[in-house]
Amino acid sequence: MPVKLHKFRIKNYKSIIDSGDCYLNGDITILAGKNESGKTSILEALADFDFQNDIDETATPIQFPEEIPEISITFKVGKKTLGEIFKAIEFSKGVKTDVEIEIHKLAPSVYGLSHPSAFTLGIRDKEVIESLNKGITASHKILKKIVDKYPSLTAELFDLDLDNPNIIWSKIKKFDEETSINIAHITDDKDKAKYHEAVKVIREGAQEFLSFREVEEKFVKEFNEKWCPNFILFKSFEDVFPNKVPMAELDSNEWIKDLSLVSDLDVETVKSTADRDKHKHKKDINITLNKDYEKFWTQDISKLSIDWDSAHLFFWIEEDGYPYEPSLRSKGRQWHLAFYIKVSARSTEDIPNVILIDEPGLFLHAQALKDILGKLESSSKDAQIIFSTHSPYLLEADKLSRIRLIHRTKKEGTRVENKIHALADKETLTPILTAIGLELSSGITHVDKAHNIVVEGPSDLYYLEGFKKILKRPNLNFVFGGGSGNMPFVGTILHDWGCKVVYLYDNDKGKRDGEKNLKNNWLVSSDLVMSVIGSEGSIEDIFSSSDFKDLVLNKPSISYKEKNSEYVKKNSLDKVLLAKLFCDSSSKIKLSPDTEKNVIELFGKLEEKFKQ
Repeated sequence: MPVKLHKFRIKNYKSIIDSGDCYLNGDITILAGKNESGKTSILEALADFDFQNDIDETATPIQFPEEIPEISITFKVGKKTLGEIFKAIEFSKGVKTDVEIEIHKLAPSVYGLSHPSAFTLGIRDKEVIESLNKGITASHKILKKIVDKYPSLTAELFDLDLDNPNIIWSKIKKFDEETSINIAHITDDKDKAKYHEAVKVIREGAQEFLSFREVEEKFVKEFNEKWCPNFILFKSFEDVFPNKVPMAELDSNEWIKDLSLVSDLDVETVKSTADRDKHKHKKDINITLNKDYEKFWTQDISKLSIDWDSAHLFFWIEEDGYPYEPSLRSKGRQWHLAFYIKVSARSTEDIPNVILIDEPGLFLHAQALKDILGKLESSSKDAQIIFSTHSPYLLEADKLSRIRLIHRTKKEGTRVENKIHALADKETLTPILTAIGLELSSGITHVDKAHNIVVEGPSDLYYLEGFKKILKRPNLNFVFGGGSGNMPFVGTILHDWGCKVVYLYDNDKGKRDGEKNLKNNWLVSSDLVMSVIGSEGSIEDIFSSSDFKDLVLNKPSISYKEKNSEYVKKNSLDKVLLAKLFCDSSSKIKLSPDTEKNVIELFGKLEEKFKQ
């Protein structure tokens, strides 16, 4: 198993006081949030974790200048990799299974293992540590009694800091100086012997802690140099794709290096004097480039081509047979070209990379953003990708598990919320809800002519689709009606297409008004109008209280007495988001007998309607 990021946590970095743990979602993780929420700060912090970078002093929060920025990342590390690290540092213990290890970085560039990770790896022995602490604590008490007995003694008692070996060494030095002074003032031989023994225990304990720490430092150094992924931050317009590159700079130019990774570009051939080889090479490069690039740019018919003379290598974007310098194309096109080259290069390198992208495709329209997603999906097979956005077009409604919400409060600073249904901030949730809406709008095209149920709201649709999967009842087709007032329009369209239609409402005033409207204005029989439950309430109330807490809210231990629908309304929870997440996880869900009975009863009534 290669080294992969599992989670991260950032403290005291710019707008971040404590981000909380952010769990990553496999190959692509999306940081979604409104402007100024701290998305960019999170990406910059992750980039600063890179072994080649120091955390700049400007990262320290303005309001807490005394605090030290800290970035902690938990990695999943395979047993083979661990074996090679332990062999390199000549450590004989270690572990022989895949594990998770947490490495933290303190500004500017101090790396260390978390205490639990050191125990997991066998670098620290828990029993030995506990024994040392016990001995040191007992010795402290002995020294304190002696110091209290002799007023002339100094009282700089020793205290260990496991994470800072330099402090331990400086304290040992002070402790030695204090001991040489104190011994001369102790007149009782028994007290002197006790003092000597207590000092010996503390000093040996300190040395033992330092030996643990020395192995930890070797482990982290080896991991960082050979196994830790590179963190590469790509910002929208800081890297501008050049129009040309001087021939003298081909060997050192970063763009040329990247192009050499993603195409057949060979600098030695370009610089050679063999004209025939150079001519063929130019043709081959352009064919290779366009064959791959056209997969991820479907907006227009254009080509990326490379040419050169004795002084420069040139880049051209050809449209309608005419070549343009990249700088003459739109900002969105320039960004996409730079994005394509950079991301392709990083994902094809034979080293582990984590690609960080801040607001991809900021100046691109919806269709072009789909191309961006296609490229990210392709590249994520070879490198983990984390990107920030507030665009609904980069949030796929069927992949909401990728999203981590970023929000900011005056008291707590920037925070990460792993469960998107747990945040009620409407502005932060807007792009997610928009993405869901885009998915809903296409639902009417997926109908059959036999069993179509027009439902009132998107939450009804998602819950019912989830129940359909759980009960394995594919014969019912639920169609989003766009709200009570729009249901007759949707139903009429389906009816005109030759479909059979039933209208399904929550059991409330909306149902009563909707039924009246259908009957009086659309000549729809009352027999074709149903409610999701027999008593007053909404779709949420088809669940037993315990099921709703466990399967929808993911809070089985909470307590409330009102109906499920009333609890959602009272706590300003987003109905649609809860329903969507339930639907997405429905393949793993088992309903309680009470809820299952309610759903089976509803589905049975619907099927009976179509028989009639």
